[in-house]
Amino acid sequence: MKRVLMVLLLTLAACHSLPSPAEAELAAARTQYWQHPYQPESINRLAMLLAERGDKATAALLLERALLISPGRDDIRANLERVRRGERRAAASAPATIAAAAQAPTAASVPAAQPKPIASSAPLPSPWPLADPVSW
Repeated sequence: MKRVLMVLLLTLAACHSLPSPAEAELAAARTQYWQHPYQPESINRLAMLLAERGDKATAALLLERALLISPGRDDIRANLERVRRGERRAAASAPATIAAAAQAPTAASVPAAQPKPIASSAPLPSPWPLADPVSW
């Protein structure tokens, strides 16, 4: 009985030390972001994973950065609005958005949303934004 209990405890301890699938996915997204800091897909993926974990300030900064890099991405704009509202679900990716736009109602039947203007001459932001300045 002691042997079974010991094996069970060791198994639980080993499982507890392994990263969860969610942590592994976040680590992979961070790695992809650091390898491709100016790729909107990498930024969007990391931002949405951070938003799901409650880091909405960093997620919003990352999504704003992605819009500066690629202002025509409606999926990123929708994700930024969702993060600002506190929602946790992500918008469809760009290819699905394009396919949905082909089936969407015409512009005459739906009032156009006023997008936030983005300065085209602004330099690209740094790869990793800080939500709050760090004071040492």
